[in-house]
Amino acid sequence: MIPIISIVGHSKTGKTTYIRKLVKELRLRGYKVAVIKHDPLDHGDVDRAGSDTAYFFEEGSSAVVLSSPSRLSIFRRVEKDTPPEEIAPLCGDVDCVILEGYKRWDYPKIEIWSSIKGKLDINPEQMLAIIINQEEDRDDLMNNVPKAIPVFFKDDMEGMIGLLENSILKKVGGSNGS
Repeated sequence: MIPIISIVGHSKTGKTTYIRKLVKELRLRGYKVAVIKHDPLDHGDVDRAGSDTAYFFEEGSSAVVLSSPSRLSIFRRVEKDTPPEEIAPLCGDVDCVILEGYKRWDYPKIEIWSSIKGKLDINPEQMLAIIINQEEDRDDLMNNVPKAIPVFFKDDMEGMIGLLENSILKKVGGSNGS
C-alpha cells in the first residue's frame, strides 16, 4: 500500500507552501510523490494558474488530485467524499501520497502550528510532527502538545525528510533505493 501522510493546519498557515517545499525536496531525492488536496466545501478550483493544484504540479508532483464531497478532479461524479486510499492508485507509480487537509481522517499528520489560531483538535497518536515558524512558537507549543511529537521549523527540510524516510518511506523502500 502506498504510504499516505496528511498536512493539516488552520486556513492561511502555509500548508500549500510547505507541501510545495516537501514535494520539491522528495523529488530531488528520487522519490515520486502525489498530492491530494481535500476540498470539503466543494470550491473545485483545479489547475488554474495560481491554484494550489497548479502549484503542486509545478513543483514536480507526479500526480495531483482535488477531492471534494461531490467530485474528483478527474471529473468523475461521486456521491460522497472519496477516501484517499481509493484515490492513491489513480496517481500511478508513486512512493508516497501527501494530503492537504483530511484533518478528521485517520492518517499520520504533520500539523502546521499557528500560535495565533491555536492547535487543531488532532489525536496525538496520529501526529507525526509539528511545524513551527519561529523559536517563540516553540514555548507556546510545548505547553499544548505531548513532548514525544517532533517539532521542526518550516525551513528544516533535512529534518523532515529524515523523519519521513525513517517512519513512512522506509516501509516501501522508495525509488531512491532507501
